[in-house]
Amino acid sequence: MDAQRLTEVLKGLLSQFEKNETKLTNLDREIGDGDHGVNMLRGFKAVDEKLTGDTVPDILKSCGMTLMSAVGGASGPLYGFSFVKMSQVAEEEITKENIGKLINEFAEAVKARGKVEGGEKTMYDVLKPVSEAIQAGNIPTSAELQQFAEDTKDIEATKGRAAYFKEKSKGVVDPGAQSAVYILDALLEEVR
Repeated sequence: MDAQRLTEVLKGLLSQFEKNETKLTNLDREIGDGDHGVNMLRGFKAVDEKLTGDTVPDILKSCGMTLMSAVGGASGPLYGFSFVKMSQVAEEEITKENIGKLINEFAEAVKARGKVEGGEKTMYDVLKPVSEAIQAGNIPTSAELQQFAEDTKDIEATKGRAAYFKEKSKGVVDPGAQSAVYILDALLEEVR
């Protein structure tokens, strides 16, 4: 995936978040403050309007800075920081051979910024197994990505706003895990 295609893919996420805004908002209403769908849509509207750059690293950095400034809640800093970190290890093209390095950086950035370990009902519970699968030579399908998000239903939240819901957080997919699926699926689709 070259710079031009990456731009198209990242701008294309706007339609994904338009389509799924209500789903994300409803998930977040159950175990959060109900703004995740709105925030992610706002973020990718801004990406659609403001994304710049002629190289893969520049585009990833631009996406990160845009998300940091446009997305509210915890998601903006987490996703924004992650895209900036990915830009620091990105090469001129995203390929099947180097996507693992990017996704690992994505996961590590969320782990560091979010102070999470896994098993806490966060987006990291999707990022970590995806990174591990790619390191093992398997690029997850869309269905496999969705299953990682579905697996967060069984976890009792111990991080973020969902942690206030304790036992009641079980049975609901983590909204951040679900939005991570959309972003990962878009990036991985190009190298499957």
